[in-house]
Amino acid sequence: MTDVATLIYLPLAALALGAVAGFVSGRWLGLRSLLVLIGLTSAAALVLIVILATIGEGEEKQAFAPFVWLTGGVLPFLFTAVMGGVGGRSLAARADA
Repeated sequence: MTDVATLIYLPLAALALGAVAGFVSGRWLGLRSLLVLIGLTSAAALVLIVILATIGEGEEKQAFAPFVWLTGGVLPFLFTAVMGGVGGRSLAARADA
């Protein structure tokens, strides 16, 4: 049951959290903090990709958790952080004009 809940709620939570984090970083904290947020998230995705790449034959069950975290948590967070950052930067530019 916990696997089903993780598969359902993790992407939704990651989308919401990523959008808010990207918007706040882009709107109020500045471009540098937005780039740091994107860089740290990309580094986490790279670590999970390396973990998945090192899983050998016969160890497929060990790939479930990193795959779920990558596709259900890190990548949705990354995509919505970028989009939230773009929206936040555009609102910051509009407010300064």
